[in-house]
Amino acid sequence: MTIAIILGTRPEIIKMAPVIRECQCRGLDRCGIRSSEVRLL
Repeated sequence: MTIAIILGTRPEIIKMAPVIRECQCRGLDRCGIRSSEVRLL
């Protein structure tokens, strides 16, 4: 199973950093999806 982590803005990335790190520590498969929301503004 792969965990999808959807990120849109810089604050969301900062808030999700502990979750991403924990996935790395536990060796879980993960996929980061960026919406590039900031570039559209």
